[in-house]
Amino acid sequence: MTVDLTGNDDQVIRYCKVKVAEPDIHDPASDARRLSLALADQYAIDGVEIGLEVLRYLQRRLRQGNWTVTVAINNRTIVAVYDEVQLVPAGLAIDVGASSIELQLNNLSTGTIIAQRRIINPLIRFGADQISRIACGIGTERGYGEMTALLRSSLNGAVGGLVDEAGLTTEALLDAALVASPVTHHVLLGLDPSELGSAPYTGAVSEPIDIPARELGLRMAPGASVHILPLLGGHVGSDCLAAAYGAGLGVDDTMTLLIDIGTTTEIVLGTRGHLLAAAPPAGSALEGVQIEAGRHAMLGAIDAIRIDTVNFEPRFHVIGSPLWSDEPGFAASIEHFDLGGFCSSGLIDALAELRWSGLIGRDGAFDPVKASGTPRIREEYRSSTYLVQESGPRIAMTQHDIRALQMAKAAVQAAIRILQKRQGGRVIERVVLTGGPGAMVDPVRAAVIGLFPDCRIDHVEFLEHAALAGARAALLSRSARLTMAQMARETKVVETVLDPDFQLEQIGAMGLPHSRLGYPLLGEQIDLVDNNDAARVRRGARRDH
Repeated sequence: MTVDLTGNDDQVIRYCKVKVAEPDIHDPASDARRLSLALADQYAIDGVEIGLEVLRYLQRRLRQGNWTVTVAINNRTIVAVYDEVQLVPAGLAIDVGASSIELQLNNLSTGTIIAQRRIINPLIRFGADQISRIACGIGTERGYGEMTALLRSSLNGAVGGLVDEAGLTTEALLDAALVASPVTHHVLLGLDPSELGSAPYTGAVSEPIDIPARELGLRMAPGASVHILPLLGGHVGSDCLAAAYGAGLGVDDTMTLLIDIGTTTEIVLGTRGHLLAAAPPAGSALEGVQIEAGRHAMLGAIDAIRIDTVNFEPRFHVIGSPLWSDEPGFAASIEHFDLGGFCSSGLIDALAELRWSGLIGRDGAFDPVKASGTPRIREEYRSSTYLVQESGPRIAMTQHDIRALQMAKAAVQAAIRILQKRQGGRVIERVVLTGGPGAMVDPVRAAVIGLFPDCRIDHVEFLEHAALAGARAALLSRSARLTMAQMARETKVVETVLDPDFQLEQIGAMGLPHSRLGYPLLGEQIDLVDNNDAARVRRGARRDH
């Protein structure tokens, strides 16, 4: 994509090469005034704003450029003044996730990605999830101030690293678009997120905001700002909004479901003009929190696993290696990695493979007959454990892990069914899975565990970096910002746990893929044992033997 910074009305940053009248003893107008008049006369841009940071070097640049300068302007705010054209006008798309922060440096002229970087969110030290961080902020002496300073410092360090990697200067950074979860959003802005810790989960602000980069401690061009995309409400953040935009939700009448898997899993369901969103009470299990072999998606994490249906032997794939564990050269390919447990996609795979192989049944319990036929299953603490690797390090799926994952995915499926009911019970025609970087969720295996109601598997897709894609669109396009702001106003956030049917739906969704309902559309693609509608047994009714 090529963007003309000199004349594209949709572009956020515009370049204007302007000839400024030289000062004259008979005309005492300031340099700032004469630059403003030149922009009004030559580009019909009236009433420009010139901040103090730009004013500090304006006179020098005008004279170095012999009164012809190139101005980078955002709407009517002058971002930077150059005595020659800035060769690489750059901008940042930023996704501040609960566990990681992803930054993307983009060329604003061509729309191409220059560099990308991912860092661990330093707020992890204050708790793995949003509520834990709120509790920590309330209960510590320095409150949220320490969190804000640490988050801004880490973000600025990552920006500096990207700029150095690209061989640019911070003055080349003309704009930024940022998405985040609600609590992280508030912490970054220096706002108190305490009210998000309890019902009715009211934030200080949810509308889009443009903030001078210097107020967030980011070293960018003197007049650069950061566009903070709007929150949807409650615990559904701008990251979910950006992911929905990036996935194309709401552009037509196709009933589309988005599942953004993370420390807080968020969902959006609907059609054009009729979007519903929710943050199911799924906890952080799908992100590996409180799972014995759970970890974040990083080098060395297992992102995929397959279990043989005959001998129940596993083979797995690790982030950072092109090989599977049963291929020659695998050990050498990961010798510099910290081999650990499962990231989110690996956990979904592991649960699905245990079910698909028959090692666990529809209820998630290990089958004692099959368990007795493989040394991979051990009895530990009066329950069963499937050992992927016994040592170096130990990697296993315990019965406790399975139950935790069942609870998490049941909350997600139940919430989806509540939203589906509120959409008139319409069949879901498209499912988009997304999540943190590095984890590629397999649609078939997500269906096997029942992460979502039954649908055609060829209508399910995984979209990597959907939230970052939405942030990048906002960086490059003013109309994208307006569209996402409109989406935020039109999307209704539903507290699904308040629905009278939620508990019943969650109980049913504990099954793999469901306790009572068969998944016939899934059955068209794979052979899954015990995948039929289960007969309802009423209390006191006669049972067939």
